[in-house]
Amino acid sequence: MKRLYIVISLLLLPALQGCFQQNEDVEMTTIRLATTTSLRDSGLLAVLLPEFTAETGIHVDVIAVGSGAAMSLAEDKDVDVLIVHDPVREVEFIENGHAENRTTFAWNRFVLLGPILVPGSLNETLAWLFENNQCFVSRGDESGTHQKEQTIWKAFSNQTDIEFIEDSLGYHPVWDGYQSIGQGMGAAITISNELECWTFSDRGTALYRQGNTNLVIHEFNNTLLVNPYSILLMDNQYNTSTVSLRDFLVTSSQRIDDYTVANESLFFSGEPTI
Repeated sequence: MKRLYIVISLLLLPALQGCFQQNEDVEMTTIRLATTTSLRDSGLLAVLLPEFTAETGIHVDVIAVGSGAAMSLAEDKDVDVLIVHDPVREVEFIENGHAENRTTFAWNRFVLLGPILVPGSLNETLAWLFENNQCFVSRGDESGTHQKEQTIWKAFSNQTDIEFIEDSLGYHPVWDGYQSIGQGMGAAITISNELECWTFSDRGTALYRQGNTNLVIHEFNNTLLVNPYSILLMDNQYNTSTVSLRDFLVTSSQRIDDYTVANESLFFSGEPTI
């Protein structure tokens, strides 16, 4: 009888090893995430993703680019999931069949950074920049921040007689001080600091980088500046893993709310509360 048990065990061993190998493969799944540079440059992803991997065994390879470039990568199927902050283009992206759905899990606001404090509303501050011949650094990279910048310029153009133009750099003022760099948020802040220029930034990256720059954060109570971050899922072989990432982010409200720099919250969890 003992010999029979041994024979049966030997026969079952390869099958069991195969099961163990399959489970190991599932645990070692890697998904490719294209995300806005602001989530990387603010340090939030460095907090969230290791905890996600520890909980699920799913590793996330991060490609940090502007929202426009992230969507292009997804269209070409070079990534498996997106986190972006460009709501209008996100809806179009889904309507065009490139993603199945979007879920907003965090938000903050856009802020204006500059070398000195200038009191006033957003429009008053922008008018001051022109009147005092300041320089401005635009990301110029088709990112969510660049799209928001153009939206702000369009709203401001209705309040001023300053000349605006729409060209290869997008919609922007005709202004000697306007510089388009085609780079991410961190680079825009670094260049603005070195040249004593102004730039738009998400609040998270601005606070995260504040200790390393002399730029002053200008915040405005303006609904135009609300900045939601959403995860977009696509129909691919990694759908189970990307759904797990979405669920983790949605249930990470405490982690997101507790992420601070100098006791300042960089992001708020969930949908924007305006």
